[in-house]
Amino acid sequence: MTMRTNAKSFLFVPSKVLTLCGVWPVEKTSLFSVIYRSIMLSSQFCFLVFNGIYIGLMWGDLKAVSDALYMFFTQSTCCSKAIGFYFNFLKIKRIVASMDDVLFTAMSIEDQATIFSHSRTVNKLYKGVLGFTGFTLVQWTVLSLIGSERTLPFNEMWVPTDISKSPNYEITFVVELWMMVISAALFMSVDTITVATMMFSCAQLDIIMKKTQQIQEIPLSPDLSSRNRSELHEKNNGILVDCIKHHQAIVRFSELCEGTFQVHSFFHLGGIVFMICVIGFRMAGQRLFHEQESPVSAQFWAALSYLVIILGQLYLYCWCANELTTKSEQLRDKLYLTPWYDQDMKFKRNLCIAMECMAKSLTFRAGSYIPLSRAMFVSILRSSYSYFAFLNQANEQ
Repeated sequence: MTMRTNAKSFLFVPSKVLTLCGVWPVEKTSLFSVIYRSIMLSSQFCFLVFNGIYIGLMWGDLKAVSDALYMFFTQSTCCSKAIGFYFNFLKIKRIVASMDDVLFTAMSIEDQATIFSHSRTVNKLYKGVLGFTGFTLVQWTVLSLIGSERTLPFNEMWVPTDISKSPNYEITFVVELWMMVISAALFMSVDTITVATMMFSCAQLDIIMKKTQQIQEIPLSPDLSSRNRSELHEKNNGILVDCIKHHQAIVRFSELCEGTFQVHSFFHLGGIVFMICVIGFRMAGQRLFHEQESPVSAQFWAALSYLVIILGQLYLYCWCANELTTKSEQLRDKLYLTPWYDQDMKFKRNLCIAMECMAKSLTFRAGSYIPLSRAMFVSILRSSYSYFAFLNQANEQ
């Protein structure tokens, strides 16, 4: 049984989904793949354009516009992710190749277990988010079918046909549902690739911290010969140098990932602020629009499910980035806790240089200047609530 590479362990499932969506970089480009990719990407932009046309037609109707805006922000973010992911295909290939670099190869069963544990966490989170997203899509689909009137899964969208007639309604229903499924798969999978690279860096930092435990004390004992002492110094220096090289490789890998994903991460954060605000505004629409819907209505729970997905996705981003920063800080502490006082001057000099280089912790930034962390998650929630309160107050006036 062959063992999976690091890239396959972390990226296997989302890469397959993105391949089906037509945006995952392939080695050989055929005419069929070009046509297939064009159809998939065009469908997402058509979804965005039709949603935008509906907003333009309904402008002035606050309820209708607010109902459509959250999907407009979602689809805008999705399209920016797909385009950014596609045009960065050379960097994506470099990321995949870097994950299988010899410096990141597990050298022991313990290292393999560490990598497997982190990759399993990524895959579980991805499958969980994708499953909950599918549940929300099913909710929307069922809601559109149980009413007395013919409605679409996402009704707040202009369609270039008369859906009151058959088979126009059936064809439009299937096409819109297909576009929504592809949009959800793209939206979640691109984010999972970003999260997977963060978790991969965390796994490698854990491996380095375990390596530092191999640095041995060198007691001042007459029983230890000069030759044995020199061999221990040599071995400890080798372990430290190996840790430094490994850490520098992680730094380069993190910078590559940040440079690849920083643009769509920035639009993702900005879009989420407005999505949370608009969804909250929509859920509070009973009072604002004088509609006394019950909080247990199907529409309320559908909006709530969507809000949970958005918040969960945002927290996943911030939590993984926070883990990366925390582990990089822990590594510096682990190095200081090694028995450096027993080592030779070469070891101490290398340790001082390494700790100085590690003084700046690894931080994943969106748009090059927004550091992602759990504190940022709280800040985004506060910003979303501020926008919601402003919109609510402006409507009441």
